[in-house]
Amino acid sequence: MKTISLKKVAVVSVASLGFGLLSVVPAKAAVLPNGTATAITLSSVTTSPVVGTAVHLKMGTTLAALTATTTADTLTFQSAVTSFPAGGSVATVGVLPANQTPAGTATDITTTASTAAVTVVAGGNIRVTTTGTTAWSAQTLTYLGGFSFTPTKAGAHVVTVWVDTDVDGQLDPTEVSQTVSVTVAAAADLAASTSTVFMRGDNTATAADATTDAIPAVATATAGTANSAAITISLKDSANVAMASGNTVSATLTGPGYIRWSTADAPTASQCSATPTYAATLGRSITAQTADAVGTLYVCADGISGVSTVVITAANAAGVSQTLATKTVTFYGAVTKIVATGVLTVGRAGGYAVGVDTANRNAATVVPSVIIKATDKNGVGVGGLTGGITAVSSDATVMTSTVTNNPDTAGATYSSGGLGFYNVATNTATSSKSGGKATLTFRVVDPAGDGTTYLTSTVDFTIGGSVATETLSFDKATYAPGESMIVTITAKDSSGNPVYDGAASPAVTFSKSVGGTAPAASTYVGGKKSNSANTLFAPAIPGAFQALATSGNAAGSALTASATVSDANAALMTQIDALNAKIVALNALIAKIMKKLGVK
Repeated sequence: MKTISLKKVAVVSVASLGFGLLSVVPAKAAVLPNGTATAITLSSVTTSPVVGTAVHLKMGTTLAALTATTTADTLTFQSAVTSFPAGGSVATVGVLPANQTPAGTATDITTTASTAAVTVVAGGNIRVTTTGTTAWSAQTLTYLGGFSFTPTKAGAHVVTVWVDTDVDGQLDPTEVSQTVSVTVAAAADLAASTSTVFMRGDNTATAADATTDAIPAVATATAGTANSAAITISLKDSANVAMASGNTVSATLTGPGYIRWSTADAPTASQCSATPTYAATLGRSITAQTADAVGTLYVCADGISGVSTVVITAANAAGVSQTLATKTVTFYGAVTKIVATGVLTVGRAGGYAVGVDTANRNAATVVPSVIIKATDKNGVGVGGLTGGITAVSSDATVMTSTVTNNPDTAGATYSSGGLGFYNVATNTATSSKSGGKATLTFRVVDPAGDGTTYLTSTVDFTIGGSVATETLSFDKATYAPGESMIVTITAKDSSGNPVYDGAASPAVTFSKSVGGTAPAASTYVGGKKSNSANTLFAPAIPGAFQALATSGNAAGSALTASATVSDANAALMTQIDALNAKIVALNALIAKIMKKLGVK
């Protein structure tokens, strides 16, 4: 039985464009005396080749007919990366074993029109066997083996494979060869646009996300083990794929506090310290810390209040840095001052709630009775006082001392101010009557005192009843066409006092078409309701017009107010008449002077 062994040779790269072909030359093998390869096929099977990732190619060949022989012969295939971008190199080159299909293809080793059996043999050889001294016909092997190389720079890479008939390691003009050009793209790199940085302002052991990131981070300035904030940093490339290695993270904190870096994907509670020791991963800044796909940056208090800014950057393997995000954390100290501001201060007679204490003021109708602002010695808003705010009434028959409150949510559309602001609801006494007056003294225990002294602020309240009378009025008697108008509705109760805050006010219509938005039904504050400036405009047509409404009193009285739009043309004619009169007078004066001078 005769055996023909086709042994593959490792692919070797060219060290630089200035050098010739370099290849590993096998031990001298006999040249086929009566058969050879007449053609080579070569193609890349790697989809979208990129720098740093192995590129796989497959090779096939057409063998000429072979006559019977008693000598085992070897046909040698040489290969090399014969061209690549200037400044680049081929990090790894090699031959894929014949029993390993190149990555990216499922093509098997096949033969056609063959009297020989093809088998795969360990060691990377393909052995073509004929029986006895039987000759075999020309045949094509669609996959004889594969090659691979790992590029280090984007651009065109040319791979050459040839039949080294004389086994000298050089491509001779008469030797059968084939080349293929593979265009390699730059690998997707670290990208700030796809990487994410989310923060949560608490001591929870759960990764931050877009929801927690939307909530302002506030924390006590008191140094301790609890995390003031935890920032989850996810590094991704430009294709939005997580980058598990090759990058570093840096961060700098400006303001009070310090930061700590961890490669853990999710935060762990209580990673701060009351007495921290600064090091490479803990301090006011951290520089070029090794990062995998996800890491956590903790923000900790150091006993000082104020607003801290954390700037986070990341660098790729080449050291190119990108700014990922800037986050802020507000640290507050002990309260030193409170200021209470009345918003709804006319309570309803007979025992009713005044305003609401809702934290999230997400509608124009969500209005507190009082807004309290609490600050520390540095003027920073102080959180955490909800349970400590109380009130004392000067007259419990008018206003009770019962109040409720919630810290304001800074992200709400109708925010009272955010950190340090508290929305308060108050209550009138069941015995309260129209015209009653009382002062509420709001207070919190003074942290600097002995527990019996308070920080205080006062708000005056009055009592009003239901609507008995209402009047409409304009802010001017006469308007120019299209001029801004303010329309006010004033309401009083049966005792002649302003109605309670929150009593319904009617919608207003007009006898002529007006510009802007007519006042809609709403509520009274301080017994009045007016539209905002530059939201309502006088008619364009000159002449008298009226504002109209229906009272909310028991009689449903009709309400009217009158005003006038001036005629712009009339005013112009008046000016022209005045000018003509002056001209006539001037002519008479000139005639008189000429007469005295004897001028004819």
